[in-house]
Amino acid sequence: MLISVLMKNQQDFDGLVRWFLHFRNANGLCAWQQIDDKHNRTYSNAPEGGTNSATDGDIDIATALFYAARVWGRSPCGRHDYRAIAIPLCKAIWDHEINHYTFMPTLGDWVKVPEQPIGAMGYSGGAHYGDESSYTNVTRPSDFILAGFLTFYNEDVERSPQWGKVMDAIITTVQHQLHLNPTGLIADFLKLSANGYFEPSNKKILESDNDKDYNWNSCRVPWRLSVYYLLTRDPRIEPALRAESTFFGSLSEIHAGYHLNGQRIHDRSYNDMSYTAPASIVMWTMSHPNCGRIQNEMEDLESDKSYFGDSIQMLCLLQAQNPRGF
Repeated sequence: MLISVLMKNQQDFDGLVRWFLHFRNANGLCAWQQIDDKHNRTYSNAPEGGTNSATDGDIDIATALFYAARVWGRSPCGRHDYRAIAIPLCKAIWDHEINHYTFMPTLGDWVKVPEQPIGAMGYSGGAHYGDESSYTNVTRPSDFILAGFLTFYNEDVERSPQWGKVMDAIITTVQHQLHLNPTGLIADFLKLSANGYFEPSNKKILESDNDKDYNWNSCRVPWRLSVYYLLTRDPRIEPALRAESTFFGSLSEIHAGYHLNGQRIHDRSYNDMSYTAPASIVMWTMSHPNCGRIQNEMEDLESDKSYFGDSIQMLCLLQAQNPRGF
């Protein structure tokens, strides 16, 4: 949806709006996974957890809808009022995908946040509701979509103060990661520590033993933070972006995964657009002198077709050119 509105392709955008409306779950968020039902020649939600939401997807959908409202207002037939769809989606994101005590994004609406604030942080961080609640004190930095939250702050007037607190909480967390690791690299998952800050865990949190590393989730962070910085020039995140740019600029090539100290993950001697494109945009944003070399590396990777990597590359290009979105 972001690509469609940034490319001013309303026909594709409206098709994706219909997809979102069809696959909204009971919380008003997008079900995260659909499967091809070849027998019935249709698509349906995946049977195990397919109706759960994924926070980054919902943020991008709502952001794209607000952009579309600025660009077109409504669909050509008048069927879809983009802003009228975006506002309830913002409410659902706030209600079900933001921890109301830490103001940090959760992993999705399947994470249960405690109802009562407990402790100095106003939040216990404990697991009170079974396995799903063990993730109440976890956040995923690939959801640190500050440009999206800035759009919510400006457009979703009813919840504007809350979105401001979300941005502040994310920026504080980004600043703390730089204090921990001068490379500026951020782990795939962060967990609330006793000191009140979100920090990498020394063991698997959700997906793999590399949850503590700069891996397949956080490879998107330089892109997401760069777009926000291009919009705002917010000095609070400039040091983190500068550190990331310096780190990537010091490498002969960008590999697909690093430990936070800058050492390559041992089995990642290959390259992937999912890592190279975000490295390129942060270096471009920070005017790093080696940016051209990384862009040449990206061109060499363009023959390696990957939906994930190609989508990230396209969005990096489009949002570098037009960070406002409209």
